[in-house]
Amino acid sequence: MSTLKNITGSLLIDARAVFLNGAGLGAGEDRNKVITKTFSEKVNGKFEKVPYVSAQAWRRWLRNTTNEENNWTPSDLQAIDQSAKGSTSKISTYLNPVDYPEDDLFGYMRSGKGNEESVQRTSPFKTSILKGIQGKRVMNTDEAFVHLKEGTPLPYSTEFYSTHLEGFFNLEYFRLGVYDNLGSHVELAKEFVDEYKDQLETSPIGKFERHTLKDAGQKRNQRAAGLLKGLAHLRGGAKMAAFGADVSPKVLILAGMECANPIFNDLFEGNGVKPALKIDALLEIIEDYKSKLSTPVYIGIRSGYIENEDLIKGLENGFIRIGSPISVTNLFIEKHLK
Repeated sequence: MSTLKNITGSLLIDARAVFLNGAGLGAGEDRNKVITKTFSEKVNGKFEKVPYVSAQAWRRWLRNTTNEENNWTPSDLQAIDQSAKGSTSKISTYLNPVDYPEDDLFGYMRSGKGNEESVQRTSPFKTSILKGIQGKRVMNTDEAFVHLKEGTPLPYSTEFYSTHLEGFFNLEYFRLGVYDNLGSHVELAKEFVDEYKDQLETSPIGKFERHTLKDAGQKRNQRAAGLLKGLAHLRGGAKMAAFGADVSPKVLILAGMECANPIFNDLFEGNGVKPALKIDALLEIIEDYKSKLSTPVYIGIRSGYIENEDLIKGLENGFIRIGSPISVTNLFIEKHLK
C-alpha cells in the first residue's frame, strides 16, 4: 500500500425534524419567522430547496467535541486588535500549534499591522458543507404563539427540515507537527520558534525554514486519532431545546490515502424509505484509487439506518471493513495511528 499522508472520508447525519444552522429572520412580512440555511438545486427540471449546515458551523461542533472527548485545552478566540472607536476589529486563537492540538488541526490567522508579523496556518482539516441528500429533503414550518396575561398572543414561526445530511472531509495528516515559515507565509510565529526551540527541529527550505516537532510522529498520531474520535462522537447544533438532534454520524467512511483527494463524496441517495449507500459508486472509487489507498476502507453504519444494510455488510473482506461508526473509528485508530 501507499504511504499514509491523508485521512479522507464521508459522513451521513440523521437530520429529521431539526433546525441545526439558522439563517436569521425571514424577509418581508416574515420578520417573525426564523429560517434555516438553504440553497437551490435543479432536480428533474425544477428548482428545489436544499437544507444545509455551513462548514463553519459543523467545524465548530467538531472543534468543541474533539476538545471535550480528549480533554484538550481549547485554543480560545480572543480579541487581538481594536478599532479607533474601541470595538473589536481582529480576533484569533492562541496561534500555538505546539501546545494546542486544535490550532494544529484547524489552523489560524493573524494579519500583521505595521511591522508586526503576519501568521497563517491553513487548516490541515478540509471539509464540505453538510447538505441534504436528494430524495430526502422536506421543509416544514412550526407555528407557535407566545401567550400573555394581557393582550393578544404573539405569533412566531420556525422553519425546520427533515433530511439526511451528507458531508466529506480530508485531513492532511502529514502536516501535523510541521510548520513552514516561507517568507511572507509564516505558520509558526517567531515568539513560538524562540520559546519552543528545544522541542523543534529546524531544517532549510531554500532560504526559508521548516520547523518540525521532535516528537512529530507521536503527536501526529495522537492528534489525528483525537480528531477522528471527536468526529465519531460529533454533537452540536442550534435550537436543541425545541429541535433536539443526535448529529453523531450514522454512516462514517474512513480511509488513509497518499493523495489529498476527498474521494468519498456524493455516495448517498434517498429514493427508498431509508437513505441508501451507492454501492456501485463506492466500489468504483475504491478500484480507481486502489494505488493511492494506504489503508483498508472502513465503513461504519448504525444498524437499521441504511436501506441496503445487508448488501453493505456483504462487502466485508480484507480491504473493506464493516462495523458501527464508533467501532470502525476505534479500529482505524488501533491499526494505523498507534
